[in-house]
Amino acid sequence: MSPSNPAAKIAVFFRSLTLNRNNVAVLILLILVCSFLSTCSDGRRRDVPDVSGIDVEIKVRRFDRDFFALDTGNLEAGVQRLAQEYPEMFPLFAVNIIHDQTNPEETPLEAVRGFLQAPQIRQVYDTVQQVYGDLRWLDRDLTQMFRYYKYYFPQKPVPEIITLVSEFATDAFTAGDSLCGIGLDMFLGENYPAYFANPNTEPAYIRRQFTKDYITVRLAKALAQNLNDTPMGERLLDQMVQNGKSLYIVDCLLPEIPDSMKMGYTREQMEGSYANEQAVWARLLDQNLLYSTDARKLRKLVSPSPNAPVVFQEAPGEIGNWIGWQIVVAYMKRYPKTTMQELINITDAQQFMEMAKYKPRQN
Repeated sequence: MSPSNPAAKIAVFFRSLTLNRNNVAVLILLILVCSFLSTCSDGRRRDVPDVSGIDVEIKVRRFDRDFFALDTGNLEAGVQRLAQEYPEMFPLFAVNIIHDQTNPEETPLEAVRGFLQAPQIRQVYDTVQQVYGDLRWLDRDLTQMFRYYKYYFPQKPVPEIITLVSEFATDAFTAGDSLCGIGLDMFLGENYPAYFANPNTEPAYIRRQFTKDYITVRLAKALAQNLNDTPMGERLLDQMVQNGKSLYIVDCLLPEIPDSMKMGYTREQMEGSYANEQAVWARLLDQNLLYSTDARKLRKLVSPSPNAPVVFQEAPGEIGNWIGWQIVVAYMKRYPKTTMQELINITDAQQFMEMAKYKPRQN
């Protein structure tokens, strides 16, 4: 999809100008215009609340360091101490994350020993320490994100945030409302060699999200899925609205993060999505996809994928989720007093779309 981008058209005019005193003012004006167009074109909320007065302070706990500091010569005592220090995280890690699924008889102690003694895992941990030795920046970023979290979900507790190394098993997750985990080994840069050997992390559209900048995004998505966990149905429309609500929550938690990162898109894919919104919507209607339950047809529209050819060959994967997000934005603009919990509680996707009166942007 080729974007019809007004800012790009102005950029062409930019290059035709000769810098002198007479047109410096023109250049400044055009820069401001481009900035305005870029800001307005994404269609996001602009009523970002002031959360500076909300008392939240995040201090990320380094389970990864405490785990790899265990003494294998006195492992049982060390495991007991670790289990006491991390009463939620340790059993989750030992039983659900590193347990050998091919060996149901493996005990948590055996799983811990095998994980600690694997040379390739120790190498990953060493790389994590080189890249993420200091996480004070993450404390600050997450503190701001959870101020928004408390603003929109005042009844929810602020969860404990714990980092781990999982040998690429998980990037970010929640365990109820009380615990969030961040797998730092999933954010070592898109060209980290080990990613190319893993079929789950090999595709470029997946790997480009394995960077430092995506840590808060992936955690916000995990939080949104935990909050918005009531299934709405199997039709495409159900899944679009459900996933659109989650993306709307992510946008509220991270209002300064570009839409492209929230979608996992390149900038060009994001611009193309906005420029061709009307055409994408028309294709969904023309092919009677909104009420389809054909998982084979719908998968690339709502799940990570390099593209969604059922709409257009160039359309990025999850374009259906993005349209769902725009439907939610339309609803919230029409009913601005709707609380986040009230939004989550809506389960009738058809009625929701009718009330939203969603109309795609025209080129």
